[in-house]
Amino acid sequence: MELPGLSIAPQGLPMLEFISDPDNIRDDNVRQFLQLWQDAHMDERAPGKDFLDPIRLRFLLGSLSLLEVHHDPLRFRYRLVGTDIVERLGHELTGKWLDEHPDPALRPFLVKGATMVHHAAMPVYGHVKARTLGEDWLLEVIAVPLLGPDGTVAYIGAGQSFPPGKLESPGTRLS
Repeated sequence: MELPGLSIAPQGLPMLEFISDPDNIRDDNVRQFLQLWQDAHMDERAPGKDFLDPIRLRFLLGSLSLLEVHHDPLRFRYRLVGTDIVERLGHELTGKWLDEHPDPALRPFLVKGATMVHHAAMPVYGHVKARTLGEDWLLEVIAVPLLGPDGTVAYIGAGQSFPPGKLESPGTRLS
């Protein structure tokens, strides 16, 4: 199944890896998301879900998502999905399970990334060469652990890039 407006280029195999250096990310907004997450640590402890503050992350607001971690069995439920993501997919995902993502080809990639973040409590960088709007581009996403009151990974926040030429209304990007 192909996502409306987004098709994975034949050479584009999704890649997942742990990341700590924001300089390894091409997209300015995704890089800034990781930098802000790193800056939000207190006493070397990752932030909680309040890290996804819409004012702090307004530069990436429509491209954010929040997963809630469930145990026994380990599953992830979408708590928040940005409007850019919903528009691109053509599906509202809020309240749905990650392993029921509408694109069955992406499900293993998404579940593996969330599982990596949960188990290691470290950011995961996902990237794939994609073709959309007649252009090849690099889809980049960072998924970061967000801690609950007990100090374990209770949520996973993610920010992603969108293709060049994505229409934005004037004033959307605030510095």
